Amino acid sequence: MIEHNVHDASGQLSGYLYQVLSALLLLLESRNPDSQLCIEKFDDVAFVEKDSPQIMIQIKHQLYRQGNLSDTSTDYWRTIKSWCDHIKNNGNFEDTTDFVIITTAKAQDNSIAFYLQNMFSRDWKKALEIMRQVACSNASKTNKNYYDAFKSLDDKQQEDLVKHIYVYDMSPNIGAIKESIMPYVRVITLQPFEERVYEKIVGWWIISAIQCLISEEPVFISYRQLQKKMNDIGSEYKADSLPIDVDPYYQPTDHELDQLPPENRIFIEQLGLIAISNSRLKRCIRDYYNAYRQRSQWVREQLLFINDLEKYENRLVDEWNRLFLIMKEDIEDYGDQLAENQKQIAGRKLFGEIENLSLPIRSNVPDPFIMRGTYHELANRLVVGWHVDFMDRLCELLRG
Repeated sequence: MIEHNVHDASGQLSGYLYQVLSALLLLLESRNPDSQLCIEKFDDVAFVEKDSPQIMIQIKHQLYRQGNLSDTSTDYWRTIKSWCDHIKNNGNFEDTTDFVIITTAKAQDNSIAFYLQNMFSRDWKKALEIMRQVACSNASKTNKNYYDAFKSLDDKQQEDLVKHIYVYDMSPNIGAIKESIMPYVRVITLQPFEERVYEKIVGWWIISAIQCLISEEPVFISYRQLQKKMNDIGSEYKADSLPIDVDPYYQPTDHELDQLPPENRIFIEQLGLIAISNSRLKRCIRDYYNAYRQRSQWVREQLLFINDLEKYENRLVDEWNRLFLIMKEDIEDYGDQLAENQKQIAGRKLFGEIENLSLPIRSNVPDPFIMRGTYHELANRLVVGWHVDFMDRLCELLRG
């Protein structure tokens, strides 16, 4: 038998994660374009309308043991106290708010939780009767404050509360909740990409949940916002698209550049041949570095295969060759009078035209740094160049 460390926080951590993932599932299941929720402000999760909670949700998760849904359950009565406090603190409280408990535990037959389920057995009046009996007769010191909070409500307030409580027991635990979310993922992407899309959606959702937690004011996440983000992520994983996971504006540090082997620095020598300015050179290094990282990730995740990359590079080389030949024709008119600075000017003009091309790797990947960085990779291999004599100059330099 496996014994769990008394200091093990995995149960508590799983509860927090379960709460966040449950909020995601709840918003997906709402299917109401006007729905919006917040986390840990009004309750664990709350659906809000006009800054007022319409559904307040408590989420209970047990990792190693079966949760307790008995009539004297401390978890249950702690939740009741929280809702009683909400009612007492809102003098204008109306019986339009629903109170929901979502739990991985099972409601016992003929218990309070049993009578508050949203099904044929629901009998909120019976549940209220039992709650009043328990609150008045049970001697539990642990629950005393919770019972007192319930008894502090007048009869109408108790009725308004209990008739709006709904218990959803035997909910999928944290290990199974993913399968409840996946059907919503499958409608926005292709089967090979389902796992990646799920991970990106959950990643974005966790970041959004953190914003809810650290904000002093309630932060609302709407159904429309969630749907837009899901569609945006799903659209990245299609035949005519690829996800952009790197920051195209990230400027690599000197240490990162020092890690580049000499063969990956030839593109810098290429740019030096046409006397490009330092400020432009920094942008070119940025494009090369970020495009290299993004292409490598695509290949690593099997979103882009080597032959796909070769086909794309062939397109780029063909367009470069057309413009390079035009440049050669233009400068041949100078004959023996052609000076080095004129070669550099012509090379910078060619390079500028190349930078302004629109040759996306896929039709819905318009980010220009991919094309520009790939041209620098080709320049590393001397497949393309900007100076009219780039091949002779660099072969001599590399031999030296």
